[in-house]
Amino acid sequence: MAKSQARKKATNRKRKPRPGGKRQVAARKTKAGAKTAARASSQKRKRATGAGRKRRLSARKSTVTSAVPSATRKNVPILRSTPPPEKPPRLLGDTKSTTAALSLLERVIKLIFAQDFKRARAEIKALLETYPAEKEILARARSYLRICNREEAVLHKSAVTGDQLYTFGIVEHNRGNYDSAISAFNQLLARQPDADYLYYALAASFALKGDVQQALANLRRAVGLNESNRVYAKNDPDFNSLHEHGEFADLVGVVLQEKGEAGQS
Repeated sequence: MAKSQARKKATNRKRKPRPGGKRQVAARKTKAGAKTAARASSQKRKRATGAGRKRRLSARKSTVTSAVPSATRKNVPILRSTPPPEKPPRLLGDTKSTTAALSLLERVIKLIFAQDFKRARAEIKALLETYPAEKEILARARSYLRICNREEAVLHKSAVTGDQLYTFGIVEHNRGNYDSAISAFNQLLARQPDADYLYYALAASFALKGDVQQALANLRRAVGLNESNRVYAKNDPDFNSLHEHGEFADLVGVVLQEKGEAGQS
């Protein structure tokens, strides 16, 4: 009996709860629940944030899509990266022929700036025929050829007419500006190489200038083109300085007088 009572006391002694044990367990459970609740709330916030982001992205997409008209949405180009070229482009100046072609093109440019369009066109023609492989340079040369044609057309359009140039030469002749008159007559003679009146005008200007040989040469050409110029020159005071020359007398039919006969008369 005594032993059984002692065992009961020992068992009761073991099962006796420690003071404050239930409180600690409850506190632990409360902390664990708080942590679980905090985790759950953070996960909810993350999910809500993700959903909000998805909604904002979808809203932006819908805004961009709505900004493009529905009729042209299918035609919006898709940007793709351009692949690099298989061969790098050839740079100018990498061969001897390229250097020579560039030198010839520079000469063409200088001639255009000097308004020598005739020579510039000849140089461009030589460039096109000599360097057919230089396609970039030939493209530039063709553009300069168009410039030559345009500028020449402007010059011909605004050029002085033949009548204006002849009138200018006559005015300069009457003013005593014989060099200027001769220059005007020669310019017009380049357009009309068989005009007898131009050779006659040149002969008169050279005669008054004192250039006997040029005066006789041009007068001879004027008479050869038109016999009426003999009579005109015989009675023209511009040729008075040539009356003493036998060639002029033979050309126009003037009878030369001896100096003795001239003194007696």
